[in-house]
Amino acid sequence: MLQQYITEVLFKQQTCSLPQVGTFTLQHIPAHFSVVEQVLTPPRQQVSFETRWEDDGSCLHWISQKENLIESVASLKLEKYLQEFREMLQSGQPVDLPGIGSLRLDPLGQVRFTAQELPDAWQPLELAPVLRSDAAPKVLQGTTEVVNHEVVEHTEAVLEDEPRGRFRWWWVVLPLAVIGAGLAAWIFKDEIMPPAPAAKSLEQTVTPPVQDSIPAVAETVPPVSDSISYYVVFEKFPSKEKAEKKLAQRIAWGHSEVVLFTSGDSAVYHLAVPFRSLPADTAAAKDSVADKFKMPVYIAH
Repeated sequence: MLQQYITEVLFKQQTCSLPQVGTFTLQHIPAHFSVVEQVLTPPRQQVSFETRWEDDGSCLHWISQKENLIESVASLKLEKYLQEFREMLQSGQPVDLPGIGSLRLDPLGQVRFTAQELPDAWQPLELAPVLRSDAAPKVLQGTTEVVNHEVVEHTEAVLEDEPRGRFRWWWVVLPLAVIGAGLAAWIFKDEIMPPAPAAKSLEQTVTPPVQDSIPAVAETVPPVSDSISYYVVFEKFPSKEKAEKKLAQRIAWGHSEVVLFTSGDSAVYHLAVPFRSLPADTAAAKDSVADKFKMPVYIAH
């Protein structure tokens, strides 16, 4: 009967102190996630036992309630139960406690407790981490930044907190943009400027001498005065920072002809290729940029 009372008191108040035997405690083990095995172990309960005890009167009060006895009579009843309990332990046979475990004496006379595994209401769950694009971790490696397994190249080492007043990385991009504009003008010079007239052959330039003739004056080609300057825009950004970052990437990819500009008071920043040609050649310039960058293009002045 005492074994049943021990179980009831333990699950009612999470602890049960049995005089002259020891103390049982119901421990709550929280849920645990194993990163290696990707398994979430649910919370569970476990009963522990120690030979130290302090009579808090819980067993006496429980016997008084269950058997409708006054405390003085319940105290005598508890002494009788404890005597029988110790005699069972002294016999060497394990004493079973329903739903808790069992007690027995070892060869040295020490009380040993074997806990019974409590039934779990939940089973372990196998979980897989989910990486969201807006909360993906950033890994910094020298001048590269890995975001969602995509490598983003920077023109200088990435700094977490750059001190105020230090040169920003776009000071490096600006000279590169100027150099890129010069290279673009050199690469597209054949499209911008009309081809120079072929030099006349020696036979055509040498004329038989004529007596009393006036020296021939070399014919000069009048300069082209109706050519225009314009940009063929293929990409635009709402912020200067994003535009400069994209420009640096384009230059790193070998597109040195690309430049960054904004028109008037507009807050939109454009990536474009500069041209100077006749108005009739603007369609060919647009087609060449659209074919190279595979994007819709338009002309801006």
